Amino acid sequence: MSEKKNAFDEWMQLYVCDDPYWEIPSRYMDTSRVGQHLKKLQKFEESYLVYVDDLYAGLPTCYCMLCVSKNASSDAVEKAYERKKKYSIYPDDVLKRACEILSSSKKRSDYDEIIYLFKKVTQNYAAKERQELTGEHTDWLEKEKDQTILNYIRENHGVWQQLFFHGAPTFYELLGVDRTKLEIGEDVKCKNKDIDERLVEELYKIINDPQLRFEYDFMLDVLDEIFGEEKSEMFKSEKAFWEGRDVTYLMTLRHYEHIKKYEQIINMHNDWEAYIEDRTFYDVLTIDLSSIPEDKQEVENIIRDAYKDKERTSEVNLAYSVLKNFRLRNDYDWLLKNKKWLDLLHEVDVEEVDDAEVNKVLEKVDELRTKL
Repeated sequence: MSEKKNAFDEWMQLYVCDDPYWEIPSRYMDTSRVGQHLKKLQKFEESYLVYVDDLYAGLPTCYCMLCVSKNASSDAVEKAYERKKKYSIYPDDVLKRACEILSSSKKRSDYDEIIYLFKKVTQNYAAKERQELTGEHTDWLEKEKDQTILNYIRENHGVWQQLFFHGAPTFYELLGVDRTKLEIGEDVKCKNKDIDERLVEELYKIINDPQLRFEYDFMLDVLDEIFGEEKSEMFKSEKAFWEGRDVTYLMTLRHYEHIKKYEQIINMHNDWEAYIEDRTFYDVLTIDLSSIPEDKQEVENIIRDAYKDKERTSEVNLAYSVLKNFRLRNDYDWLLKNKKWLDLLHEVDVEEVDDAEVNKVLEKVDELRTKL
C-alpha cells in the first residue's frame, strides 16, 4: 500500500466510522410486545428527549458521530470531540451533546439503554417506515464520509480547489484528455502538443498516481455537482487569464502550499521577521546552527544551556521561547532554510507579469532549491 493511500486511510479512520450500535432489527415485533419497551423509552425522554429524537431522525449514535467505541475513556471522548468539531457535517451543538453524554458514566449507561430500547421499539415499524428511517441514517453516514474526503483534499491539496475557483482548466483539459472516456486504472497520456513539458511531468505525478487521481476526480465530481452548468459562466473571466499561462499554472501547482505556509507563519509570528535575515535566533543565543545534532533531546539541552548563560533581555527571551518549542522551532528552521526562494515567489504578481517573467523566477527558484 502506498504512503499516500496510508495517509488517506489514517485520516478517514479518525473522522469516519460505521455505526454498529444503530440498528432496526429485521424481525417484526407486534405492538403488544413493544409496549413495555416504549414505556421505558418514554420515561427516558423526560431527561434525554433530544437524544431520543436524534435516533428517530436517523442521526448516527453519539459513538459514531465522535468515532469512538463503547469502552472509550472520557479523555478519548473529549479529544474526539475537539477533532471532529473542526471537520464534520454534524452541527456543533449535536457533537457537543454527544461529548457530554459519553463523558459521564451515568449518562453513557442511560444512553446505551436508550439505544437498546430504540431497537426494540422500531421492531414494530412497518417495512416502509424502516426503509425510510434506515435511508435517512445511511444518508448521514454518506454525507459525513464525502465531507471528510473533501476536508482531506482541502488540507492536503488546497491548490486543486484554488485552481478550480480561479477558473483554471482541469488537469485533464490541460492534457487534452476526455476523462469520461478513460478506462478505470488507465494511465493518462498527454494529447496536447503545445503544453510545457514541465507541467506535463507535474500533472502526471498526480493524475497517474491511483490514490491522488481518486482524490482529484472526487473533488471534480463534487464541485461539478455543486456548480453544474453555471461553472463556465461563473469563472468565464478567470478562465481567459489561463490561456497560454502554462508556467504560471506550473508555479501555482508546485508552490501554492509553500507560499501559503510561508504567509501563515509570517502572519502568526511577525516578530520573527527581524531574525530570519542576517541575524537569527540562534545568533542571539550564540548557538552554531551548523553544529545542531539531529537528536531532539540533545538540541533542547544545547538551547537550554545557551539560554542559561544569557542576560534575560526581551530579545533573548523571544529567541528562547521559539527555539525551545519543537513545533515553533520547526517552523522557524523551515523559514530560515527556504526564505530566499520563497521571497522570490512571494513577490511575483501574476496579474502584472507574463509567463516569460514567471519562468525566469521559476528557474531562479529551482536553482536556489538545488543548493539547499
